[in-house]
Amino acid sequence: MEEEKLSVREYLYSIRFYVLLVSVVFVGSIIVGYAGFLSEIFNVPLEWIQQLSENLKDSTHEYPKWIIFLAFFAVLFLNNSFTCFLDIILGPLIGIFPLFSVFINGGLLGWFAKEQGLIIFLAIVPHGMFEIPAFLLSTSIGLRLGREVLKRKGDRDLKRELRNGLRVFLILVLPLLFFAALIESVLIVATLFL
Repeated sequence: MEEEKLSVREYLYSIRFYVLLVSVVFVGSIIVGYAGFLSEIFNVPLEWIQQLSENLKDSTHEYPKWIIFLAFFAVLFLNNSFTCFLDIILGPLIGIFPLFSVFINGGLLGWFAKEQGLIIFLAIVPHGMFEIPAFLLSTSIGLRLGREVLKRKGDRDLKRELRNGLRVFLILVLPLLFFAALIESVLIVATLFL
């Protein structure tokens, strides 16, 4: 049996339903977060982030800007890449992890928007226009793999789906995450040195 290798465009077309589903869950969770239903969950992390931010501002004079930039870039890129990779790899567990990841991230975004106002929108847009599509694509790939697991044994081709999904991850998702981390790191370093 010949291996079916889809082009990136064909693969993206084949996961369009999952992209739509994940986008609806993401937007819905932003609304839920903004409505305040997740306040109890996110209050403690906000306090921790504020304390971390103050500690970072206090220590920025000890290191050159370029080292701080590289540290932030590495942490952001590796963390986001790992999270997106997990969304793909854990998708065969019936999609629970990828959907949970989308819900929590969207809810957190909505909650931050409620707590911080429109300033959070302005802070997220520059890197979010790269990071959010990468995140939604990874989750969609994971859900597609989860669906493949549910197929009858004779109709299932998990290896082919995984290969196609990982190719899209390498060709499209990682470059999007690279640019997102680059922009976010520049913005963080710029605000630390204001």
